[in-house]
Amino acid sequence: MKAVKLKGPKQLELVDVETPVADGKNVIIEVTACGICGSDLHYWHSGRGMGGVYDLIMGHEFAGIVVDSGNRDDLAEGDRVTALPLDPCGLCAACRAGHINICLKALKRSIPGNNSPGGFSEFLKLRPDMVRKLPDTVNDIQAAMAEPAAVALHAVRTAGICPGDTVMISGGGPIGLLCAAWAKINGAAYIALTEINGFRKDFAANNGAADEIFDAADPDFPSQVIKITGGGFDVAIETSAADAAINLALMMLKPKGRLILAGINAHTQAILTIVAVAREITQKSVMAYLPEEFDTAIDYIAQKRIDVEKLVTSTTDLTGLGAAFERLASGKSEDIKIICR
Repeated sequence: MKAVKLKGPKQLELVDVETPVADGKNVIIEVTACGICGSDLHYWHSGRGMGGVYDLIMGHEFAGIVVDSGNRDDLAEGDRVTALPLDPCGLCAACRAGHINICLKALKRSIPGNNSPGGFSEFLKLRPDMVRKLPDTVNDIQAAMAEPAAVALHAVRTAGICPGDTVMISGGGPIGLLCAAWAKINGAAYIALTEINGFRKDFAANNGAADEIFDAADPDFPSQVIKITGGGFDVAIETSAADAAINLALMMLKPKGRLILAGINAHTQAILTIVAVAREITQKSVMAYLPEEFDTAIDYIAQKRIDVEKLVTSTTDLTGLGAAFERLASGKSEDIKIICR
């Protein structure tokens, strides 16, 4: 089968690899859609996958058609599905506590698209209990967006957003926009989204759930929102993983505010702990999602209660995947989400 492998820093190569073989256990699908995630861009820049894996087939936001149902009696050839790209051990302290999204043995297990073959391929083998059959009202592109929608839902739930809360979201990428959508669903009274990229600011204004969009670099932003919110935000969800954005979020929170770190940065970062301490800010980090949150994302997409497809600005195929990564990494792209199909 055809697949795209990560061969080195910023090097993708279309190759022929062995097609997954039925083993009576795992589910094999023909991939119909797979999104490019921010973590894929991190891997692309470094030339390695999670845990330093070489020759990785990336792609963990996918949908497909069942070719072999493995040990799943409730699935049949031709069923449309997606899956949680997780492989929890079920035995470590995190798994036993119900936090399978942060399995302590994850680096040594098979996480599709992160350290084992993912969706930038024609076929994909999946752990059977992670596979989810899709409702007829969810198309392939929407199904590929269920994974990032679940990431954002986990962030919003971790934040404990309640009706009446004021919320600041840093970053106008897919996760930031989806966080805004879930915050609105949860009853947030006011949502401000900050972004420095001109295209993303305009896109968020026209297609997002935030009440107002601000330039994070605008020196007047703090005084404006302090006045609007009556002293600052109850919650800040930071999705960019930039030092300046994290510190701005800290400073914009009310005393006893909640800061959620949803972005990823592999480097040491400088944070104004004096602000966090002086205001007794509660700081939490989020990783992936729980199965129930993934299922909720699918359900809300199926019911048209959250519109994920509007964030998909272009599509490509395996032959155009390298160019799509180059475009997204350029800083000049007019894309929010690219789906390979």
